[in-house]
Amino acid sequence: MLLLPVPKPVLSVPDEIEPFEYRLRVPNDARAVPIARGATRAFLAAHGLGELTGRAELLACELLTNAIVHTTDAAELRVSWSQWEVLTLTAWDSGDLPPAPRPDSHPYDDNGRGLTLLRSLADNWGHFASPHGFTCRPSKAVWCSITRRPSPSSRPPV
Repeated sequence: MLLLPVPKPVLSVPDEIEPFEYRLRVPNDARAVPIARGATRAFLAAHGLGELTGRAELLACELLTNAIVHTTDAAELRVSWSQWEVLTLTAWDSGDLPPAPRPDSHPYDDNGRGLTLLRSLADNWGHFASPHGFTCRPSKAVWCSITRRPSPSSRPPV
């Protein structure tokens, strides 16, 4: 009997991840936040961006929680990947006020730390108003971005 080695299958992994955008429209209900967390995790896993999952999940939850807490209408979470290897998370809501930190917030509070987390975990963030936002009515978007950094093993030798 002759045993021959079985070649290992070669998995093709693209060097670049194609740009994508997912939109998740949710009711003004706190139960939507864990659903958005799971959806964000699934979006990133499907595109091979697992290394961004921890920060992205937390940021998506903070953005969406603020949209739900500070308005009474539905909200929308957009998760997009650009050709520049930047993940952008955007929460749209029907509010018209820009995000503002609570003056009385403390780092150990259970609530009121969303902007602090946003500033700490995101590479960039901002907000803008739109006269025809996601609901075809005046809306506000709060966004943040995470830039993918090359792993130490993928960098060329010095």
